[in-house]
Amino acid sequence: MDYQLLLLLHLLIGGYWLGGDLGVFYIAGKIADPAQPLPVRLFSAKAMMLLDMIPRTCLIMALGTGLTVATQAGLLPLQGWLWLVWLGTLAWLGLAWAAFLKEHSAAGLRIARVDFYLRLLVLVGCVAAGIDALSDGGFIVQSRWLGAKLILFAGIISMGLLVRIQLRPFGPLFGKVVTGTASDADQQSLKQLVARVKIPVLCIWLIILTIMVLGKLKPF
Repeated sequence: MDYQLLLLLHLLIGGYWLGGDLGVFYIAGKIADPAQPLPVRLFSAKAMMLLDMIPRTCLIMALGTGLTVATQAGLLPLQGWLWLVWLGTLAWLGLAWAAFLKEHSAAGLRIARVDFYLRLLVLVGCVAAGIDALSDGGFIVQSRWLGAKLILFAGIISMGLLVRIQLRPFGPLFGKVVTGTASDADQQSLKQLVARVKIPVLCIWLIILTIMVLGKLKPF
């Protein structure tokens, strides 16, 4: 693919990522609001889960396109190995969508667990690559702005994993809402849970914007 076209795609992915996250952020407030009718909260929950696949997809595609852009720019020594980068990217993307489509099954839980640990592995890889890019004489051509981007990308993954951990009580709490057995304390707990999750989400937005600025300005 043409370098400029690939670079444009990489930038567009960042824009769609932010847009999808904004939608999830707004809808989450509807789900947690006990003043909203149950049908509205149910529809919002379904819409949020589907909309959340936009940022999840964008994260994976951002890594694949980013590695390709950096390789074509001569910053990463992956010439001849980009086919493997994209094989891994598409396999990870398929895994993420399989976890979503089979979400409420035993198979879906197992796939989601594999995806969780895969993200941990990618996180460690990004930190290691980022440190290498910051140093001189490593595997990667010294490029401090690229090293910072890789480490910040690992930060995005860590915030996403934190959100998953924080949301573990969401299912049981919202289940009580659906069955009409939620107490006032349960409603309050759900509201507090959604509010707490917004903190790492805001961190993700800030990191995405910082990464985009670093990629554009290359200040160091």
